[in-house]
Amino acid sequence: MEIIEAFDPPDKPWLKGHRGIDVLAVVGEPLRAPTTGTIRFAGTVAGMATVSILTESGHVLTFQPAATSLKKGESFAAGEQIGAVGSGGHCQRSCLHIGAWPSASDRRYVDPGRFFGQEQSALLPLSRKPAKEPKGGGDSTTSGAGAWGGHRNGRIPASAMCQLETAAGQMLRCDAQAAFDRLSKAFEARFGAPISVTDAYRDYATQVILKRRKGRMAATPGTSNHGWALAVDLGSGINSFGTAQHQWMRANAPRFGWIHPGWARQTGSLPEPWHWEFRQ
Repeated sequence: MEIIEAFDPPDKPWLKGHRGIDVLAVVGEPLRAPTTGTIRFAGTVAGMATVSILTESGHVLTFQPAATSLKKGESFAAGEQIGAVGSGGHCQRSCLHIGAWPSASDRRYVDPGRFFGQEQSALLPLSRKPAKEPKGGGDSTTSGAGAWGGHRNGRIPASAMCQLETAAGQMLRCDAQAAFDRLSKAFEARFGAPISVTDAYRDYATQVILKRRKGRMAATPGTSNHGWALAVDLGSGINSFGTAQHQWMRANAPRFGWIHPGWARQTGSLPEPWHWEFRQ
């Protein structure tokens, strides 16, 4: 999730401010639930297509512009597609506005990023972006970000994968999933919370959307390392070089079969502290 305008609430309810977040999105992009909940509203507000949900924690989340075929009161699971991004937003760039507040309050807005594992990220300048995404591996050990089972990149059937127990809605090959969940529980024992997963398996349709959204900053559809269900992008502090969380991962993740490939390291060809791959 790439935030293009952050949460910046006013000091007083009647003052001007930004009471939500704007995230980069394209028309037609799937809208997925960040948590279990029910549809609270689907329709238009001031001429803007709007979807709002009630989370299991008792918060209201609103999405604009967005539409859904679900009806008020229908339930859904975390990670489930609940609609799609619409057109006509207020951003100069195509975006989705997300707002959040406790349902018991009088719209005292809170930062919606907390529901999405919002984390800081870093992007390389385009001049350093390679023409092709680095191949899986590049480390002293063999990475798993490659073909398996006769499947094509981004076209792996759900029956061949398993959902992460510690990151609802995210899918990996089943041995990678089991190893990652063990790793995440060890991380939780050390830092008090499981690892935030911002991306795992990326199907072909999602790769197409990301290419439309990010241009040269995204891999050509059908070539993404994430298309093999053996790579993850992480938050929880792991996504910054030099943090205690990142250093812990470097020291401990290989015991669970997960590595930080050489190209993604701080001195690599495309530094990405958040990108980790499963070793075959």
